[in-house]
Amino acid sequence: MLSDFAEMGVTFETDAPAQDDGDAFAVWARNWDSLLAFLNCQTQWRTASRNNGYVHLGLDYVAVDVVLRRSGADDGVFADLQEMELAALAAFGELT
Repeated sequence: MLSDFAEMGVTFETDAPAQDDGDAFAVWARNWDSLLAFLNCQTQWRTASRNNGYVHLGLDYVAVDVVLRRSGADDGVFADLQEMELAALAAFGELT
């Protein structure tokens, strides 16, 4: 994509990855706090059982609020968590 912009004469700076160990993926510095918050909420999913297992319904926002307040996260992190929640639900196959 950067090459497409370059062909149009558009230049811009991207954030350098904050963490890059070469194993999985890089995380931009501005997203690091949101990623940590999402990982800290990994046990806060609402689920429902069904015949062949269970389905993820979404994050338990009451529990998420406790995690965010206890960790001192800023208000913008919650919006990022909601975006990651939707992406996770799609990856789990819960969204059609």
